[in-house]
Amino acid sequence: MPSTKVPGVDIAGTIVAVGPKVGKRVQIGDQVMVLLTIFQSGGLAEYALVDESLVAKKPERWSFEQAASMPLATMTVWQALVDFGKCKKGNKVLINGASGGAGTVAVQLAKALGAYVVGICSGSNAQIVKDLGADEVVDYRTTDVTEKFTNQDFDIVFDAATTGEQFWEKRRTLMKLNDTPFHMLYAGACVASKKATSFLQRGPEYHLMLTELDGVELEEAAKVLDDAKADPTIDSVYEFTLPSVLAAFEKSISGRTKGKIVVKIH
Repeated sequence: MPSTKVPGVDIAGTIVAVGPKVGKRVQIGDQVMVLLTIFQSGGLAEYALVDESLVAKKPERWSFEQAASMPLATMTVWQALVDFGKCKKGNKVLINGASGGAGTVAVQLAKALGAYVVGICSGSNAQIVKDLGADEVVDYRTTDVTEKFTNQDFDIVFDAATTGEQFWEKRRTLMKLNDTPFHMLYAGACVASKKATSFLQRGPEYHLMLTELDGVELEEAAKVLDDAKADPTIDSVYEFTLPSVLAAFEKSISGRTKGKIVVKIH
């Protein structure tokens, strides 16, 4: 373990070497993307040592920059909509933070699965969300979202924008609590249990998610998106210099991005 922690968990690149116990799924020369664990040395480096179980093949249609932007957002969204929410054709899905890193993936994945998608974002980002395929887009700055959706039935509500505290404050007022089951999911919370927690015996279920790392599942999710001709949404690409990397982090922390921030090593 290096004495200095290297940040960054999303990476994409080419396999240049493999260990003697690595299976045939991963070969030298493969173009891949990886979601690193928080305990590993991170992605802001020219090389990264990764476990083969975390490796996913990069769709040929995606550039390395696009692929590098996808692992964490894709795994979070896939596990929210597919593993937890059981999203299927005909479902109605509400996505809060639809223009952000996870939100842009959520819109495209939900549409790829055949859902009717309502996205919440600022008016300045509305066209981006529409272009991603959302059936409706709501500007949270000019619309009282809670009032607008109080009596509407959604199968899944995916919240990629609020904090955990805000999520729990809004969960009972955002939706009308009736006998129609739906899943309300908050992306980004770290909880001990990997299982969904249901706080009601009937009606809505609220889930705080801890994204699991799985290269095979990441590859499956990427294939679904690629087959649907979904393109990763990138806000901006920064060079691998100290001033540029600092600017990238500042942009990301601002919370005002249209998609993902990428640092290009080569």
